[in-house]
Amino acid sequence: MFELDCKLLSIFFYVYKYKSVSVAADHLTMSQPTVSNILNKIRQHYNDPLFLRIGNEMIPTELSKQLFPLVSEALSKVEIINNFTIDFDQSTSQQQFTLAMTDVSHLVLLPRITQYLKKYASHIRLNVRPITSETSYQMANGEIDLALGFLPHLENGFYQQKLFEQYYVVIASKDHPRLTGSSISAEEYLSESHIDIDAGMGHYHIENELLNLELKRNILMRLPSYLGVGLVVQDTDAIATVPYYLSEVLLSRGNLKIFEAPISFPTYSVKQYWHMSCHHKTSHQWLRHMFHEILMK
Repeated sequence: MFELDCKLLSIFFYVYKYKSVSVAADHLTMSQPTVSNILNKIRQHYNDPLFLRIGNEMIPTELSKQLFPLVSEALSKVEIINNFTIDFDQSTSQQQFTLAMTDVSHLVLLPRITQYLKKYASHIRLNVRPITSETSYQMANGEIDLALGFLPHLENGFYQQKLFEQYYVVIASKDHPRLTGSSISAEEYLSESHIDIDAGMGHYHIENELLNLELKRNILMRLPSYLGVGLVVQDTDAIATVPYYLSEVLLSRGNLKIFEAPISFPTYSVKQYWHMSCHHKTSHQWLRHMFHEILMK
């Protein structure tokens, strides 16, 4: 029976990663016909087309989707063996890690992470990307090392670790003409104008919860992220519902005040997520431990 070796698995891996035979061939410094011929042998081995050409892309079949995490893990273990070192020295390593984070994480977590790296691992570099619908795929193919946020729908092949629990509060300008007390009622909350945040992937959606409760807010403005919400709220009579840890950052920088949310929004866990292909890498173990230590304090 035809047996698959690391070379053949690498061809499958890079065709899957790049969705292209020609790009995979370029990456592997092989000719396109050679990659195509070997790919055909792998197809015969599994009696499955593995990839279907749709437009200019090679789209994986269901069997390919199931094989990919296994192939990725196998190749990762071979790489670990080939490059095995006993220790990862944070003080001298110049490794760059690619992270996927929400905009809230940028504001709340990155300053603490940066302070730690400056003190203990000054040569480590971070490349930060937003969390998108492609994040899990990019983690599986090795483009992203770690994701921080709220990703409830990851498929098999990923690990996760809880960092902290997040809940929602309401922010308003200190000079708000109507909200002059220390609390806000549900009636006041629903009658005020709101800044809504269409934060996309990696966030819990407040609007979905209100729809489930059959409640409706008066939306004055929708923002694509949380990054500008503090500036808008402090200079208007509108209010916004934001994660608590973000509100602390905004409160320290703006003319704002915080109210306990008058509606019981569910809390959610902020976690770090990684693909199984990174699980045993010493450098990634250090990265995950570092995040857990500084973000759990």
